[in-house]
Amino acid sequence: MALIRTGSFLVMGGTTLIHLSRLISLQRKLDVTAQNVANLDTVGFRARELSFREYLKPERGLNEAAQRARPLSLPDPRFQFTDDSQGATELTGNPLDVAINGQGYFVVQTERGERFTRNGAFTIDGSGRLVTLEGQPILGQNGPLQVPPNQGGLEISPTGIVNTKQGFLGQLRVVRFERPQLLQPIGGTLFRSDDPPSDIAPPAITLTSGALEKSNVQSTREMSRLAEITRTYEMVGRLLKSSQDADDINKLANVPE
Repeated sequence: MALIRTGSFLVMGGTTLIHLSRLISLQRKLDVTAQNVANLDTVGFRARELSFREYLKPERGLNEAAQRARPLSLPDPRFQFTDDSQGATELTGNPLDVAINGQGYFVVQTERGERFTRNGAFTIDGSGRLVTLEGQPILGQNGPLQVPPNQGGLEISPTGIVNTKQGFLGQLRVVRFERPQLLQPIGGTLFRSDDPPSDIAPPAITLTSGALEKSNVQSTREMSRLAEITRTYEMVGRLLKSSQDADDINKLANVPE
């Protein structure tokens, strides 16, 4: 089905719309998959997934009853969500590395407010604060954790209690979300949330000190998916080209959004 002119606008026919909507869906799926593959080795990274829903487009020129009987079904790939499954734990031996077992996120203080992460690769900055490798403070139950000078080695217990050789220093704040799949990545391994978090009480926190949680991206699946998307994109592109003449293909660039 070719392009149809209605008034001063070009309207794409059903076949063209189906092909183009499929290409757009594949492009967005490719972007998500490529991002996952690029973060195979990123500590605490959470894979992203793409959800599709059906969009029923009414056909022009049909009455209401006919439109209901014969809608044009197109995929709508706009919704992304976070895969909250557990990544593998890797022992490092560094007492400032911490992995969360099960649900939970560390709380990070940023210039734009609290953000959340599974990346437990911490360090101590020049001011004695416990921070991420990017220098952002890690929050305890009573705010940023400050390590006084000359306190000796720092230890983090399985329930998040932070001690030095001189004694108790603080309690790591670990939170959970009712809908962790709706967490929005904001770069690196930080997330923001529109839903308020719930603090996990210390007895329910299970941490492994001297270890890090690796990315939860499944490398074999994502690489296979990447190859499949690429092949399908090329196939749909050929179908679109074969269903249009050269003039119609050139007109596609002028179709208003």
